[in-house]
Amino acid sequence: MLIQRIIYGTLIIAIGVITLKYNYQLVNTTGRQDWIENILGGGSTYFAFKLFSIILVLGGLLYMTGLGSGVAQQILSPLGKALNPGNN
Repeated sequence: MLIQRIIYGTLIIAIGVITLKYNYQLVNTTGRQDWIENILGGGSTYFAFKLFSIILVLGGLLYMTGLGSGVAQQILSPLGKALNPGNN
């Protein structure tokens, strides 16, 4: 199980690094996303792809080290309290 997490985490990190490195080529291949450009302004498709790549790298690191579930629980705990106010 530990080897599996290390392999998947490394794969996720590698995908994040590759998409971060080839951000310009990726946007040129997929095209600019008009809905992102309308919300955030011109040139923000590049920013969105870079942000997604950084989230992938951090998520891969968290998954590989086994800290992903704890961090996700901390981030999503206010949402659980808001959706289920009777069980605080």
